[in-house]
Amino acid sequence: MQWTLAALAAIPMASAAGEIIRGPQGVPGGSPDVTPTVDSALRYANVFKFAVGPVIWSQLARAERSPALTFALSTVALGGLARLRSWQQRGRPHPVTVAAIVLETVGMPVMIAWQKRISSR
Repeated sequence: MQWTLAALAAIPMASAAGEIIRGPQGVPGGSPDVTPTVDSALRYANVFKFAVGPVIWSQLARAERSPALTFALSTVALGGLARLRSWQQRGRPHPVTVAAIVLETVGMPVMIAWQKRISSR
């Protein structure tokens, strides 16, 4: 489980770094044609997405019983739900984003269930 979590934690960090540095152009299918406020909000929000990786990595040694890890994984899952709301309101996103939504809304609950199963042994 630790190896899977360690690898998964790198994904939001890489994505967030690109979006912090490049702004909307760092988003798959992104465009520079957004208002300065949207650009600012995107870059700001990505700092929190970036922070998920180190939080998860800090909990690897105690992954089976870490409430902080459960919280981080749950937060990622909720982010996936927010993306689903965007999809509903604005239309289907880029295929890379669709894959992220699947990872967030399906993969994170699977990881939480795996964590719970291991901790109950």
